[in-house]
Amino acid sequence: MGIFEDLKSIGKVLQEAGKIDLYQKIREIQEKLSEYQKKIQNLEEENKELKEKLKIKENLIFENNVYWLKRENGNKDGPFCTRCWDKDNKLIRLYSSSHEDLYGRCLECGNRFQIKPGSYSPYKPKKFNEYL
Repeated sequence: MGIFEDLKSIGKVLQEAGKIDLYQKIREIQEKLSEYQKKIQNLEEENKELKEKLKIKENLIFENNVYWLKRENGNKDGPFCTRCWDKDNKLIRLYSSSHEDLYGRCLECGNRFQIKPGSYSPYKPKKFNEYL
């Protein structure tokens, strides 16, 4: 029998015995325990999330302006957006329009990254006054 069932049984006995003030105390204790149980559950979930983020951070490799995730088998997974991880701790995969595309695009923030190392980059940024 769990603590909640025990308290419920005690409360029932007290209520039947006419000990309303003690019964009320038992009810208050039950409510407090229920609140604490929810807080513990939330903290356990938060702890699990933090452990997962720490594991990701330990296995994150910055290479060629993008992040890669080192897997246990030695392979790399990715590429992932540096902006989304650095700002929001979100591991967002970059997508390219074709297998031969030099650039990957983040569907979350819209940034584009060169994902193939040593490739010629046809992109040349414009100077500010060229936009006017």
